[in-house]
Amino acid sequence: MTPTTHPNAVSGTRYRNALSSALLCVLALVATVLLHSPTVSAATTSSERLCNQHSELCTRAYNDVSAVSTHASFATTDKTRPSVPGTQYKDIKGQLDDGVRGLHFNLTKGSTASSVQLCFPDCSVNNGGELVDTLKTVKSWLDSNTNDVVTIFLEGTSMDASPAYVTNAFTSAGIDKYALKGKPATWPTLGDMIDAGTRLVVFSESAAVASANTKGYFIPYAGNVLRLEGPYNYGAEWQCGPWGRSTETILLIPHYIVQTASYGGKAYTDMPYPFNLGTTNGYQFEYHAVTCRGGQSIWVNFMEVDFYDQGDVFTPTLKMNSLPYTGDDASNFYPKFFDADPDVPGF
Repeated sequence: MTPTTHPNAVSGTRYRNALSSALLCVLALVATVLLHSPTVSAATTSSERLCNQHSELCTRAYNDVSAVSTHASFATTDKTRPSVPGTQYKDIKGQLDDGVRGLHFNLTKGSTASSVQLCFPDCSVNNGGELVDTLKTVKSWLDSNTNDVVTIFLEGTSMDASPAYVTNAFTSAGIDKYALKGKPATWPTLGDMIDAGTRLVVFSESAAVASANTKGYFIPYAGNVLRLEGPYNYGAEWQCGPWGRSTETILLIPHYIVQTASYGGKAYTDMPYPFNLGTTNGYQFEYHAVTCRGGQSIWVNFMEVDFYDQGDVFTPTLKMNSLPYTGDDASNFYPKFFDADPDVPGF
C-alpha cells in the first residue's frame, strides 16, 4: 500500500486541542533550552567528559534524559531486497554506534529447554537467534564504550521461555556485571552510573522474569515504566494514554506503525510498515513526543521506533534534551510540525 496522506495525522478539534497542549509544553521546553543551552554548538574539548555522547548529560538523572530505542532491535531486514520482514535496517552494533540507547528484545523459548530465542513476530518470520549471543554483542560494545549507559527492555508477558534461563543468558554473556541492581529510590545521574560501572539498565515486562532474577537487576515494568498506547495502524491517531500514572518514573512511547500482512501462509496483525518513514520518523516523531510530554507531566525517556535510520529521530531527541544541534538557532525553537497539517492555521 502506497500512502497518499500523512499517516496517523491528528485532525480537527482533537488536533487543535492536542496542539494547544503541545504549544504550552514547547514554550516551556524553549525556555529551558534558552536558559541551559548555547544557541551555537561549541567544539568539545579533548579533556571534556562525555556521557552518552554529551558532556551536558553527565549531571542529568537517568530519568531526566531522552533517548531513541528500537522496536524488536534484533529483527533486521534488507532495505532494497528484504527476504524476511523486519523492523530495523542496521544491526545491534550499528544501532548503538549511531546513538540508539534503548534495545527491545522479544523473548521466546529456543530450540532447547534451556535456550531463549529472540523472534519477531514469531520465530517462523524473523528469528534473531539466541538471546545470549545478542547480549554478547551488547557487552562487547559496552566494553569498548566506557562512557555510555544502555537500556534493555525484555518484552513478552506470556512467552514460553523459562524465566531462570533468561537470567542465565545474562550471566553467560558476562553482561550482568554492568547491570544496575534494582531500581534505586532516586535515579542516579549518568555520570554516577558510569563511575559505578552500572552502565546497563534492564526492564522486564514479565513479572515472572523479573522475580526470577535473584540479584534484582531485572526491574519490572509494573510501577516503574509507563508504556503508552501503541503500536498503531496506518491512519490511526497517536495517543498519550493510558492516564493515571502512579509510581512510574520512566516514560516509554511506542512510535511505529504496523499492518496486517501474510507471511508463510499465516496472517499477522503486527507486521512492520516501512512506508512514509520520513514523516513517521520526522515531524510526527517530534509532535508525538512533545504532546505526550505535556500531557503526562513526566519526562519522555524512550521513543521506540522502527527503521530509526530513516527520517530524523535524533535531532528532536537533542531538542528534548536541551542540547545544541546542527542549525541550532532561535528560529528553530518553533517546531515546524505546527504548520504541517493544512487544517490547522499558522500561529
